[in-house]
Order: sequence, then structure tokens, then C-alpha cells
Amino acid sequence: MTKSGANLNDLAQHLGLSKATVSRALNGYEDISEATKRRVLETALELGYEPSTSARRLAIRQTETIGLVLPAATGEASGSFISEFTASVANALTPQGFDLLVHSSQGESDPVSGYRKLVRARKVDGFIVIRTREQDARVDWLLEQGVPFVAHGRTARANEHAWFDIDAGQAFYQATQHLIALGHRRIAMISGGDLLYSSRLLEQGFREAMKDSGLFVPEHYVTEGDLSGLEGVRRGAELLSAPERPTAVLCVNDATAFGMIKAVRDAGLRVPHDVSVIGYDGVALGELLDPPLTTMTRSIGESGQMVARLLFEVLRGASPRQHQTLWPAELLRRASDGPAP
Repeated sequence: MTKSGANLNDLAQHLGLSKATVSRALNGYEDISEATKRRVLETALELGYEPSTSARRLAIRQTETIGLVLPAATGEASGSFISEFTASVANALTPQGFDLLVHSSQGESDPVSGYRKLVRARKVDGFIVIRTREQDARVDWLLEQGVPFVAHGRTARANEHAWFDIDAGQAFYQATQHLIALGHRRIAMISGGDLLYSSRLLEQGFREAMKDSGLFVPEHYVTEGDLSGLEGVRRGAELLSAPERPTAVLCVNDATAFGMIKAVRDAGLRVPHDVSVIGYDGVALGELLDPPLTTMTRSIGESGQMVARLLFEVLRGASPRQHQTLWPAELLRRASDGPAP
């Protein structure tokens, strides 16, 4: 191979290493051994490796800007949460002299395209990834490219990257036990399917709590929505039309819970006298409902600050594997839950 024009892929193939490992070695990440760093640097000099301009700018942090790509089809479903979370991240970045660049991926069929555009345009130093899936193409691409990022939520590759998350399994285990303590035995759940990794964890917590209490969960008592209030109305109507309707419903997020409360009203029933409803997220809008929504949450403001703090550590070269934080959720009891009828 000649000593001109060698790129990251050439270097990785020559060394027999992944591009992510080579990139992290070149950028001095702590999770790469000194021997590997030395080997990579020596080979880079030997081959005349020329890093791309965008990668070089990411490595030396010249933009002082963090990217946040909004997932496609966010809409009303996650609007309130994302709005509050984005504001908290921006507030945490400002004192450090950083800006937050929000990119909408609406109309983009490829979930990675927004990230690719911002990296190629050299507009950001790193990313915050939100609303993660178990198998997440965005995380796969960022790891492959060696781009710094922190995920708000875990993935199947959580051991490889920095993340901050709320313990979803613990959250719905606690919420379910709370409802059982109130006398509920017919408890249902509206999940988000595979739209969020946390959805599966929430369902696991719910089922585990029911099993530990010796309670049966009928198959139709767990139904999948799309995280929106409208789907909460639809799925709620289905649950309430069952021969033995549930006396309590857990919802994958607050938007779904908003729809569930409307479904209860549409059925001529009352919350919480006939049906208790508990959400997940803790958006401020829940306080304004009638009745105010009981939800499992952890301060969205604190979450945004923590994510920003973790990303700063990663940008300084800290090992992403040493910056993985799991917080417990808390029951924010308002007025949408009560004793079983």
C-alpha cells in the first residue's frame, strides 16, 4: 500500500481491527490498550493515514455543538417529553459554551441519514441519541464511525457505549405492586412494542410483578400502541370492551395514558373510580389533566443534565464503558389511580 491517501477503512483492514477500534485508538480513548494505540499510530504513520476533515474536527472538538436528531414520526406521541428534555440539555450545555443543534428526521426513511449529514457537514462534536431501540441502527453507525455519543436509553449494545437510562423494569414492577396493594387484580398494559427498548423492559417488570403476586395476565390484557394519545384511545377502548374489563391500566408513556383516560370517559366510566391509569415519563402536561395523571418518572430536567455531563466526559476521551448510569424511577402519585372498584 502506498503512503498517500490511506483512509480509516484501509488502516483497519491492514491491522485486522474494526474501524471503531482504530478510530478510538487514534483519538486516545481509555478503553483501548496502550499497546493497541501504539500499534495503530505507528501503522497510521507508516501508511500515510489521512483522517477525514469531519472526523478530525470531531476528534478535536472545534464546533462546540452537540447534535440531537429527532426520531421520525415523533409528533404528539413524544412531543412533550422531547421538548422538556431538549430544553434541559440545552440549559446544561450553555454554561460549558456549547450549543445544541436539533435536526428533524421527518421525511427521512433512513434513521442514520440525519447523523450522516451532520457529521459530513462538520457541524457537531458529538450526539445525544434518544428513544433508543433494542437493535438501533443509529447506535450501530455511530459506533462503527467512532463518533462520540451518549444514548438516553439502552440498546442491545449497551456495554459498548455511554448511556443514561431510567430503570423501566423496576418502574413498572413498582407501579404494578402499587396497584395490587390498592386491591387491583385485573391489571392491563398498553405497550409500545419494539418502538422503544424501554417498552419491553416495562412489560417485563409488569409481568414479573403479577407473577410474584400469583396473578394471571390474560393475553389480550397486553396490547401494543404507537406511543400516541390517539392510539391510547383506540387500545383503551379495546381493553374496556373485554368481557372482564381491567380495573387498572399501565401505559408505556404519558401520551398513551392521556388517550387511555379519554377512552375511559368515552365508555361512560370514571378515572380512577372505575379504572385507574398510570403513565410513564412524568411530563409537566400530566399535571393539567382532569384528573392529574399518576406516572412513573424521574426528573426530566435532571436526566438532561446527566446526559450532557456524560457526553462531556466522553468528548474529553473518557471510556464510554465507564459512563453508563441507571437511575430508579419514582412513583409520582397524582389523582388518576385509586382503590379497585
